[in-house]
Amino acid sequence: MSKESCIQMVKDNHFCVLSTSKNNLPNSSLMLYLSNEEGNTLYMVTRKGSLKHTNVVENPEVSLLIDTRENSKTSYSSVRALTVYGKAFIIADQEEENALFNLLTEKHPDLSVFSKLKDACIIKVTVNKFLYLDGIEDAKYYTLPESH
Repeated sequence: MSKESCIQMVKDNHFCVLSTSKNNLPNSSLMLYLSNEEGNTLYMVTRKGSLKHTNVVENPEVSLLIDTRENSKTSYSSVRALTVYGKAFIIADQEEENALFNLLTEKHPDLSVFSKLKDACIIKVTVNKFLYLDGIEDAKYYTLPESH
């Protein structure tokens, strides 16, 4: 597996587990996401005031788990897992938020329920590092350049 393969895994999947924390209390949430073309930025929708939102505002350090369980229904030995480390923040620009919301709901129509909510917002995660795990013993770290 290479850094490019990690990026491709981000681009090929739809679900992740977003892990945030505040005051040393972790929280994990199953999320649908959208990645940019480069696979180094991910976008998710949440509600202002939710635990995810509050945690991101207080502590932008997050991790996400992306795996291939969905594609490996017959053999779990072939499941690969990618931990994504990054910095998260809430999109403040209304125009950018609207454009991203349109892209997210186009890719994931089930997220359109958020269009009726005035407190919906977009979380943007900029990727710093990947940890790729293939089986129990094959683990590799890949760091992305800071200039993305």
